[in-house]
Amino acid sequence: MTFCLADAESMRLLATRLDEAAGEITRLQGGSVAVGLPITAPRELAHYERPLRDLVEWCHSSAADLRRRAAVAAQADLIPSSEGANLHEALKTAAAGGIDAELAAFDMLGADVADFFAGLTPGRALAVALARAGEVGGRGGAPFELRFAANRHLVRLAHAEAVRVGDKAAADRYKRLLEPGRRLLLFDPRGAGRIAEVKGDLSSATSVTVMVPGTGNDLSTYDRSPLGALLAVHRLADRFSRGKTATIMWLGTDLPPNVPAAATRLYAERGGPKLREFMEGLDLADSVNTTAIGHSYGSTVTGHAVRAGLKVDNLVAVASPGWGVDEAADLKAPTTRLYAVRHPDDFISVVPPIDGLAPPLSSLGHGADPVFMDGVTRMASGNDDQLLPVGVNLDAHSDYFAGAGRSRVATHNIAVIVAGGCPTTFEAARAAR
Repeated sequence: MTFCLADAESMRLLATRLDEAAGEITRLQGGSVAVGLPITAPRELAHYERPLRDLVEWCHSSAADLRRRAAVAAQADLIPSSEGANLHEALKTAAAGGIDAELAAFDMLGADVADFFAGLTPGRALAVALARAGEVGGRGGAPFELRFAANRHLVRLAHAEAVRVGDKAAADRYKRLLEPGRRLLLFDPRGAGRIAEVKGDLSSATSVTVMVPGTGNDLSTYDRSPLGALLAVHRLADRFSRGKTATIMWLGTDLPPNVPAAATRLYAERGGPKLREFMEGLDLADSVNTTAIGHSYGSTVTGHAVRAGLKVDNLVAVASPGWGVDEAADLKAPTTRLYAVRHPDDFISVVPPIDGLAPPLSSLGHGADPVFMDGVTRMASGNDDQLLPVGVNLDAHSDYFAGAGRSRVATHNIAVIVAGGCPTTFEAARAAR
């Protein structure tokens, strides 16, 4: 049954009345209607047992449906008027049953998501996206604007829940994600969390980059170094490309929580295929220049993504423990341009490879250092005049993404690659000192 109501309170009230009616019918029939036992009420009513049982089931199922619709209607009240009446109207339409057929069709979809949304009016497409925000937000093939709207709605719901339970840190974090200009292609607050944020216009970009952060990052740390790295690279790359760059920071998998955990490749083996699926789901034109950038353990994830079949024009390792291979050829990506950058005094340079020391069939180790691989262009990092080729500078490991200091050189070179140019190499920088 479809109830043409869009007021959450009225829906909940009607649901309560239906449950009460079902309970009263069951009581009058001696408790038998719901369970199908012989009727203990007056004998003359016995032939009504099946119809009454059906009525009780209808009351309960309709009440449950009303509560689901009430929940959708209540979500509309979370949308501020400043964001437009169309969002509010879309949720009210979904709650009132105005897109039930479209929602049923969406739930049966396979891979033809783009065609499905293309066949809907903008208002109905938005209503489906909001009513199925958890499925649309990260769904490859769905229009970018609908994914943005769905994920913003998910953030709005997460913020409301954080406020309700008194989690101020989470509420503040989600409030920042609701600021104007924040556009997400993925959001999930459960567990360690998932997020993918884009800067630039994906629809018109001629260069698209996906960045993956390293060890210790999750949704709670996203607004610190991952967001800073995203902004630093995008600002330069967008300038170099004359506004034709879109840059994404992707945190769509669990990353190692600490350095000991980062010794295992299990996180990369799980995350690599997810990254490939995410990038393939962007459905970019073949003419778009694509780049995957991984910092620290994030580079290991990108390496496993390429090994899992991800096709990109450029693969960039920043302060990498390894792509998961001993030689560049093992990536099996002959058309991908390979780059690596590392400060000579980055502590990662003195972390010994443990692949040969690990027990057989273990998950430890990430292969060789990309900066020393044949076929990989080592870029200047901004600290290339360091006399010693190795070091133990802990701060250097995170000093690659900024607009000032020595990390400016690394950021500049990365942005040049993103925009389709040729970076300054490590050898050239050393020769010029």
